[in-house]
Amino acid sequence: MPAALDATEKAEIVSRLFAAFRDHGYEGASLADLSRVTGLGKSSLYHHFPRGKEQMAEVVLEQGKAFIQSAVADVAHAPEPLKTRVDKIIAAFNALYAGGKNPCVLGRLSLSDAGPEARKLGQEIFAIWTEAVADLAAESGLSRVQARQFAEDWIARIQGALILSASTGNCGPFERAMKPLSDLAAGPASPVGRAASKRRHPPS
Repeated sequence: MPAALDATEKAEIVSRLFAAFRDHGYEGASLADLSRVTGLGKSSLYHHFPRGKEQMAEVVLEQGKAFIQSAVADVAHAPEPLKTRVDKIIAAFNALYAGGKNPCVLGRLSLSDAGPEARKLGQEIFAIWTEAVADLAAESGLSRVQARQFAEDWIARIQGALILSASTGNCGPFERAMKPLSDLAAGPASPVGRAASKRRHPPS
């Protein structure tokens, strides 16, 4: 029987699974792929993940949820200037997505056939992400309705930009998609704030 993994070993295995699902998707990552990247034989994989690939996807999504909580939600609500918090979140996403070169494993697994628990985790991840960005947007001067719409639109734009960047090799769409979040830190004087003002007070 394979020895139990300690915390460091388990974190390394999950990190490797994260990269495998990010690069190949759920359906595209075979057990042979997962065995190769983790360095574990198939029998060892099933020992540590009895429900197989579905359970592996769940632990990867749990890691993703922890990332969104710590790098986005916790930062968004930290007692620091708005610009500092926004800059930290942008830096975290730039690192996660390698400036637009990496696909979004969270989106790929959330839409996969990994099972109901994976879909539930995906919903929780995007809910935490949306609420955190909406809180930042509201702090910048948008109404709660506008802030929620901004968060949803921004996340949708990031996901689309990552697909486009992966397809074309051009990271420009991702870089441009990140800019509206940076603009939040400028408050009402930013492009985001001016657009919101126009929506509240349309020309007569």
